[in-house]
Amino acid sequence: MFDNAALCDGQVSGEAGTKEVMQVPKKQKEVIVTRKAPILPDQWVPDDVKYSHHVIEMGNTVYDAMLTQTHIMNNTNDFYVIQVLKANHASSYMVYNRWGTVGEPGEIKLVGPHSSAFMAIQEFEEIFYMKTKNHWSDRKNFVSYPKSYTWLEMNYLRKDQGQLSLPCAVKGTFGPRVEKFMSLICNFSMMKQQMTNIGYDVEKLPLQNLSKSTISKAYDVLTLIAEVIGESNRVLLEELSGEFYTIIPHVFGEKMLRQFVIDTHQKLRSKLEMVESLGEIEHATKLLRNCAGPQEDVMFAQYKLLRCALAPVEATTEEFQMIEKYMTNTARHTTAKIVEIFKVSKEGENDRFKKYARKKNRMLLWHGSRLTNWLGILSQGLRIAPKQVPLSGASFGRGLYFADMFDKSVSYCFRNSGGDHSTGILLLCEVALGDMLELSGAQRIQHLPPGKLSVKALGRTAPSEYQVLKDGVIIPTGKAVTDTSRTMGIMHNEYIVYNEDQVRMRYIVQVDFKGR
Repeated sequence: MFDNAALCDGQVSGEAGTKEVMQVPKKQKEVIVTRKAPILPDQWVPDDVKYSHHVIEMGNTVYDAMLTQTHIMNNTNDFYVIQVLKANHASSYMVYNRWGTVGEPGEIKLVGPHSSAFMAIQEFEEIFYMKTKNHWSDRKNFVSYPKSYTWLEMNYLRKDQGQLSLPCAVKGTFGPRVEKFMSLICNFSMMKQQMTNIGYDVEKLPLQNLSKSTISKAYDVLTLIAEVIGESNRVLLEELSGEFYTIIPHVFGEKMLRQFVIDTHQKLRSKLEMVESLGEIEHATKLLRNCAGPQEDVMFAQYKLLRCALAPVEATTEEFQMIEKYMTNTARHTTAKIVEIFKVSKEGENDRFKKYARKKNRMLLWHGSRLTNWLGILSQGLRIAPKQVPLSGASFGRGLYFADMFDKSVSYCFRNSGGDHSTGILLLCEVALGDMLELSGAQRIQHLPPGKLSVKALGRTAPSEYQVLKDGVIIPTGKAVTDTSRTMGIMHNEYIVYNEDQVRMRYIVQVDFKGR
């Protein structure tokens, strides 16, 4: 299903019959095309053009636009691609158009050749305006209009763009176990597979091209959806869901789009988790964008960029066996085997944690997350969701959540969401809990009562025994037991702190779910 104004009827923008065309100067001016590391043509460009042309740019402007529009009520989920292509070895230009349903190749039209960049750019800008009702020159202030396409802002990452503070030609050594772990969390193929399997379209908005503005816009729409859920306003939910899927493209196949309206808190939570992962990936691309050279040097450079020291824990040590016992005794419904344990020392965390280091009730607790997120977590630390992110599933307010049951935290690894189904990564963090506010049911906490440092949500199943280390840290290593007198309420204990300084990462635990 295509927009009737699309260039699918053989018309060239500017010809008779084109209804809305932006005004452009008639006098041809000199256009200087900048040559940097070339932006590649769209994957569906015919081979004879793809390998002989590149996308042009002027200064920092890349003449490449991905447009989308999703309308739930009309059951349309469409895209439109526009690129200006220049011959690699000649002054010949073409305007490439591709349009169709998200998830399908669609239809293609090449307009040209043009003898000048000016003519091709004029063509590009006219099409952009016709599709979006926005001027290309003012795209940074883009406004979405009904029945028009939305422009997806891209980051174009190059090897020759602004050097990172740490050159990637770093010579250094680290053990093969850390290197193998780094290759896991830096694996873009894994990230693509995991996001694809939860519906995200990595073709329309490639992970390496994600921008902060896209993430921010997605959160804004989800915030509006959170405010409407439960108000029985189906029409508005369909409209807002369409806006979300326009910003974050999804592949729906032949299914009716009304099945995908974000109309429950569970669906909202799922989309929030997706956008959170996309945010972590956006940060990861910034870390990795300039890393080039021999593989071992690149991997070491990526490791240094984490500013997080990792040291393998040997399986023969008491330390390893204590953590293994903790996992085994609190994994009642999960079969897993430890692959690696690393001690973690995150730059700056010890200094921030100092004021809590002698507080009573410091516990070693689990925190799980999707594989796609770990490069971001280890480089930035655990962070409380910003205020712009709607709360859905955060039953006790905006904080950092931990568990004393492996079963609870491992569910956040989303091990069935694609990519390497068998691998999971969890943190064991030292969490300064102090005096806890104990709750038996959900309660959105905005401010803790005086004297309280954290919240403990009381679960029905919990470890039966605790071990205290020499430094005073408490580890719940006993076997899990269920309070049979409680038939309602929370399944597992949850611990929530509302200050990031109360947490320091102590161990990374990599597990294999097929290992037993």
